[in-house]
Amino acid sequence: MKRIFIFLSFLITSLFGVGQELNSLSLFEYAKKNSPQLLNSASDIYMSEQKINEIRASGLPKINGELSFQNFINVPTTVVPASAFVPGAPEDELIGLSFGTPFNANYNLKVSQLIFSFNYIYGLKAAENFSELSRLANIQKNQTVFEEIKLSLGQVIFLQKMQKLMIKNLEEIQGLINKTNKLVENGLVEKSSINDVLVIELDIKSGLEALKSNEVLAILSLKSLIGAPIDSNITLIKNFEGSESETLKSFSMNPKTNNAVKIGEQNVILNRLNLKATQSEGYPSLYGFFNQQHMAMRNNFDFFDTSKDWYPATLWGINVTVPIYNSGEGKAKRKQKELALLKSENELREIENQIFQLYQLLQNNYKNAYLNYENQKIKVGLVEKVYQNEEKKLGLGASNSLTLSQRKIQLLNAQQQLIKNEFELYKAEVQIKTHSNPIKL
Repeated sequence: MKRIFIFLSFLITSLFGVGQELNSLSLFEYAKKNSPQLLNSASDIYMSEQKINEIRASGLPKINGELSFQNFINVPTTVVPASAFVPGAPEDELIGLSFGTPFNANYNLKVSQLIFSFNYIYGLKAAENFSELSRLANIQKNQTVFEEIKLSLGQVIFLQKMQKLMIKNLEEIQGLINKTNKLVENGLVEKSSINDVLVIELDIKSGLEALKSNEVLAILSLKSLIGAPIDSNITLIKNFEGSESETLKSFSMNPKTNNAVKIGEQNVILNRLNLKATQSEGYPSLYGFFNQQHMAMRNNFDFFDTSKDWYPATLWGINVTVPIYNSGEGKAKRKQKELALLKSENELREIENQIFQLYQLLQNNYKNAYLNYENQKIKVGLVEKVYQNEEKKLGLGASNSLTLSQRKIQLLNAQQQLIKNEFELYKAEVQIKTHSNPIKL
């Protein structure tokens, strides 16, 4: 038992490879095999394929066998005029005659075949369309999960970058504390000057602990999203994917390629076929059948006696079903299908308008995020120079720790904002890529 536990522990810890840094694509590949969401979505496609097979099979030949046995405790009696058997009997006199035997058995084989039915044809087309709808829904689900993986990965990278920045600033603050202590010892600044720097150190330490806790939660959320064991080891890339390498000009968005629009179009087609299938219920249907039957009638239970006869009956024929009047039921059903078709057409137009508005919004968001990020990089450079100059002044005794602390806080805020803007640019790019470059399965 202990060996099994050790083996399972090793298996879990090595799921993603030792030291392998995973990007969004490798995480998505893992999710396609392990995510409950994606596995269920793939199952929907298989179920729709089986639905097509079910409807197709309903129009193929059906063979049924039947075996029956009857024991008449009282053999049925038929009443006939007595004069038929007794000449001179009164005309109103009746006598009872028993026809049949107390033991009867029969077995038969029946073959039926649908020859022609509009309802079957449209039903099969609707099922095939539903399968396409399931395929598109699966693509959309995969696309949504892929986007969520990218954003979740970006959240982890953002928190790690913030921690790295905080650690770097903490080291600088600790170096500043040492410098300030030396200045105090040399009598260049007052002893209370160190307090301003110590306050910054405490704030950075508190912020760093909060970032570590949030990183743990973000990684757990990512593992849950891709279907990885919660206690598995996972090593992720350290930088955002392509946030600086692409510009708005490289993206081209066409509403016709959007999965939401394609699903809306398939809904219209499906409702149109459903309407035709309902209308076809008023058309004739043609069926063929063949029946082979054998019957045995006995006064005693001796059906296994091969010397006694079983009497055959063989027939075939064609049935034509012609709907004539259904009390308005068909009209009501057709009206419902017509309204469902109209509703799906209206929804498609609404989806197209929403997608167009979404594209404009995504383009604006990306443009603004890109400009904010570039401007913030310039701002960080300027604030950093101001801080470095103030640090030199402090070393010469021309400044004080309060002013330097203020400059340090200003620089730290600018650096944090730069990482935030980089993350916002990454998210804007992920969202615009999701709609401009749909995944293919």
